[in-house]
Amino acid sequence: MNTSLSPNSAQNRTSFKIMIDSVHALLMRELKTRFGTSKLGYFWAIAEPVAQAAVLGLIFTLLGRHSVNNIPIALFIFTGLLPFKLFSKLLPQLSVGISANKALFAYRQVAPIDPIITRLLIELTTYVITYIFIMLCLGWLGFNVIPEQLLPLFAANALLVLLSIGLGISLCSAVQYWADTPKVLAMVLSPLFYLSGVFYSATMIPPQYWFLLEWNPIFHLIELSRDAYFKEYITPIGNWQYVFNCALVAVVLGLSLYRINRFKFVSQ
Repeated sequence: MNTSLSPNSAQNRTSFKIMIDSVHALLMRELKTRFGTSKLGYFWAIAEPVAQAAVLGLIFTLLGRHSVNNIPIALFIFTGLLPFKLFSKLLPQLSVGISANKALFAYRQVAPIDPIITRLLIELTTYVITYIFIMLCLGWLGFNVIPEQLLPLFAANALLVLLSIGLGISLCSAVQYWADTPKVLAMVLSPLFYLSGVFYSATMIPPQYWFLLEWNPIFHLIELSRDAYFKEYITPIGNWQYVFNCALVAVVLGLSLYRINRFKFVSQ
């Protein structure tokens, strides 16, 4: 760790400044650990969703589908795949953020929330860069990548992040009592990919079967994102109130569990 985390360096500084320094040191450590071991480390963060979208696009092309609801298949898939990739990356990273950094809590100025903030910053930055890069490439290829409604698109992404934060912090507490929690999470995320509307929309499903997907807030958020992005698409199922309630409950639950277990995080 950086020497800025030594006990003496914490003197004469505000709590906020100590947290900023801790997060900065953890950020440098995480980046080196995650991306520094390979020259192509940062490249894979972009290559993975591109490869998945290419495979899905190829499947649709072979099936004779070049558009969905008059939306080019590439744009349709990316607007579903990228938000889901954010959720599926952010949730596992946050869930083990505390357990993976327990040794660092020997430094008094490192709080359990610091590695969570660090991982959140890394995943959000990676998501924004990847999203912009892919859309710029599609724009260069001639696609219309300008969102129809920018504010609702931001709102859908913000709710997705809040939902992920709340669930991620809740899972941090679960990991303290059951070490196999990340394995269960991986098992849940795999089928969730197929239940979240990444490569299909609600309009492609008969209304009598919508109840099978209406419980899933990620499905709602992807539907709302596409509704905001394309004027050609109006979601028949996306519900802002439902996803707001889910995000609110997740955040309240996560913060409550964090407060209850804050001493357990450090002591074990």
